[in-house]
Amino acid sequence: MILNKWNVRLHKYEPYEIPDEWNCPIYCSDMDEVVNCPHCGKKMLFGETYTSKEIHNGIGLGYGVCEDCYQEEWERKKKYDMD
Repeated sequence: MILNKWNVRLHKYEPYEIPDEWNCPIYCSDMDEVVNCPHCGKKMLFGETYTSKEIHNGIGLGYGVCEDCYQEEWERKKKYDMD
């Protein structure tokens, strides 16, 4: 599956491929559904995800990512916002 990943350095979206077998929904009404982090593939409950600052659908809504990857996104954002 191809998603859009925001390149914080270049300020533009780039294609971002994840395995087709990963379950990475934008929205889920079942907070107990097991999903994958689109960054690292970690399995977690949808209700435990954080809205990605980098990986989005076609209209800019963020996918659910794990806490570790979310923190890494923040670090990248802070780094390039200061440059």
